[in-house]
Amino acid sequence: MKEKLPMTEVLAWLHANHPTLHTAVEVERDWLWLCCDLRGEHNQAVRDSISEYGFRFAKRGHTLPSGIVSFWSHSCTKPIPFKRRGKSTNPSTTDTKDAPFSSAELAEASALFA
Repeated sequence: MKEKLPMTEVLAWLHANHPTLHTAVEVERDWLWLCCDLRGEHNQAVRDSISEYGFRFAKRGHTLPSGIVSFWSHSCTKPIPFKRRGKSTNPSTTDTKDAPFSSAELAEASALFA
């Protein structure tokens, strides 16, 4: 699991190690987003450095409130939720016992809209 770091500590690390990136940081809630272009072979060392410190690359990018699309972020102390993907093999998750409406009630309701 990723070590949780306070936002001030991450900003201090950026200021000490990558001052140009420190000026391009935008804060959104508990996340820090780097608003600069780190593409290209000449930025490989920077990408490796920030990745080792805990920054993550968002393949699709993230649009910030300012309208800028950022691709590198750090979650600081905000935990990243684990979400399972794919089909569930547990048959109890598809059980209709917990459904708010019975199939007869749903059929009656759909008849009103037909």
